[in-house]
Amino acid sequence: MSNRPDIAWLPLNALRAFAAVHETGSVGAAADALNVTHGAISQHLRGLEDRLQRKLFTRSGNRLVMAPDAAELAAGLLGHLRAMAADIDSFRRDENILNITVTPHFAQHWLLPRIGDFAKRHPQIDLRINADAKLHDLAQGDFDAAVRHGDGAWPGLNCERLLESRHIAVAAPSALASVLVETPGDLVKLPWILDEDRDTEMAHWFAAHGVAHKTHTRITRLPSALTLTAALDGHGVAWLPRVYAAPYLATGRLVQLFAGDSRREETGSHYYLCWIDTRNGPALRAFRHWLRRQLDAPPS
Repeated sequence: MSNRPDIAWLPLNALRAFAAVHETGSVGAAADALNVTHGAISQHLRGLEDRLQRKLFTRSGNRLVMAPDAAELAAGLLGHLRAMAADIDSFRRDENILNITVTPHFAQHWLLPRIGDFAKRHPQIDLRINADAKLHDLAQGDFDAAVRHGDGAWPGLNCERLLESRHIAVAAPSALASVLVETPGDLVKLPWILDEDRDTEMAHWFAAHGVAHKTHTRITRLPSALTLTAALDGHGVAWLPRVYAAPYLATGRLVQLFAGDSRREETGSHYYLCWIDTRNGPALRAFRHWLRRQLDAPPS
């Protein structure tokens, strides 16, 4: 005789409604989330109480309040239902489709110059790239992986460090043509182009060099993806990740200021590739392997 629990009696629709009420906080919100009527949710809850021979809710005015032990059960069910949904989603997904979300700066200045090599090596993989600054939930959304900037300590995610986030001061030769820059203090003679997302790192560097940057009046703040473009066009001094500026330093389109400076900004933030275990299919493994090969290679 099998000791495994019998699954034939499980009222799956009722359990899903019960978990949805716990997740959303009300019968109405659960009905909206499951795209059913308020009455259908109420009927499922009554039927579940009859099956379990337990009261799951008490009434407070017009509201149903979930009993503490029922809430504990609902939380466990919600976790199991999410795991089931992830398994089914992973099974039905085309294993040759890879959806990744990356930061705009990483997409424009590191990934896109190299992406042709990935297509050549893996023509069977349909790579779909989303470039925005939004933090997407990999467990619930459509993305298989994300490239994000931070400390890599994100619960529930596998995080593989890609790039060191060391920043440097750079400018186009045209921006420096009429100004002599010998010390960090001379930077106040020039307009600045600052990444609006990296004020903290920039402030640390300027403070370490004794530059009174807070009173500087010629500052243009731009999104990450535009700071490098503005610097290349000669609009001022930019504070950029060295990995993005490197190709242009090599060709002379940008000049690194104070290249001999041994002081580095104190930051624990770097670029990481992040994913969850249930999405680590063949396409993602191929992409991860390709990324590791590219880390030390120049753009093609």
